[in-house]
Amino acid sequence: MNTRHNSGRTLPTALILIAAFAAGLGLWLLSQQFTNREPATTALTRYPTPRAIATFQLARSDTKPFTQADLQGQWSLVFFGFTNCPDICPNTLGVLKQVRAQLVQSGAGDRIRVYFISVDPQRDQPDTLGRYAAYYDPAFIAATGSDEELTRLTRSLGVMYTRGPASGDQYTVDHSASIALVDPQARLVGLFRPPLEAATIGTDLLTLINSRQ
Repeated sequence: MNTRHNSGRTLPTALILIAAFAAGLGLWLLSQQFTNREPATTALTRYPTPRAIATFQLARSDTKPFTQADLQGQWSLVFFGFTNCPDICPNTLGVLKQVRAQLVQSGAGDRIRVYFISVDPQRDQPDTLGRYAAYYDPAFIAATGSDEELTRLTRSLGVMYTRGPASGDQYTVDHSASIALVDPQARLVGLFRPPLEAATIGTDLLTLINSRQ
């Protein structure tokens, strides 16, 4: 009686311990696999899963079309602003210039493109927009388009913009200060949010680029 009683209590306990160990081992292996697939980053606010980007059609400053297909095949940094922006845009484009210089120096300059998208198409004509972006880096690609297309793209990339009341040609444009990161499959990976530090952003980008070679 005593032997059967003790055996009946010991067997479930052993099974529970084995199951718990197996579950813990499984979770550890999954975490290791996730870590291997997704290297750690510091400045990037990353989405758990890359997000698909809505189809759109804008016009580059050289009048060539800019569509979702242009985001495929390389990493892309996308920043929205306008040429009359007093502070956020100059500061951010200055950071992006430093980031690209870091990538070029590391031999990864051809693995990423920088896009400056104007949310003020009424005032930012192609020649003005092109000169503005090229002032920071001739490799920067500038584009703009209709509000319908801009809204579709900004919402898809997790940013926004609004315009204040107009008095003639004078009005304000409020826009997000974040930089969207798009992977070579044209999916939104995450956002670099202010405060922006070029060195940290560059390190994150090199980590991601090198992880997918």
